[in-house]
Amino acid sequence: MEFKKLLIVLSITITITIGIMFGVSYGWYEYSTAQATIQGSTIKEVPTVIFTSNENIITSKIMPIYDEDRYNYGEKSTFAITLGENLKDYNTGIEISLKDIKISEELKIPDYKYELLQDGTVISSGDFSNIGMATNMNITPMTILKPNTYPQTYTYELYIWLSENNTNQNNLMNKTFVAKLNVNSAIKK
Repeated sequence: MEFKKLLIVLSITITITIGIMFGVSYGWYEYSTAQATIQGSTIKEVPTVIFTSNENIITSKIMPIYDEDRYNYGEKSTFAITLGENLKDYNTGIEISLKDIKISEELKIPDYKYELLQDGTVISSGDFSNIGMATNMNITPMTILKPNTYPQTYTYELYIWLSENNTNQNNLMNKTFVAKLNVNSAIKK
């Protein structure tokens, strides 16, 4: 009787192990051959986004700096977007936004600014004075990228800083700003 129980337990264990192996193998196969289907055509690439600094922006040591010093002392987030060879027959749009924003009330002013550069050129700038209670904010609307060659890599730098206005800004120092940098893409034939 004891031997039969052992055989049953061993058979069940082997069956479960084989099932897990098949599941993992199939999952790996699906992952490695993942594709995006767009209007009946299949492409194997989507724009690649690589954050060279963390996509999470967490700032609690905010101090006023002059606007001309923002590139040296402002909070900087850097990322690259690459359009691969398989995207050359498609229009590719990119939208850049901040998600899950947590900002101190004192920083919701025109002097708390941001600026986004694409390959060294300013493509968007603004401030956080109109954010209100929102937790998401578009930095750029959906914009079509038009590369000269494929693959093409675009480098982005987002700067956030408290602008020095030559008044007493002590109440703004050491406040908190937290957000997640988000990049959405859309592909159209």
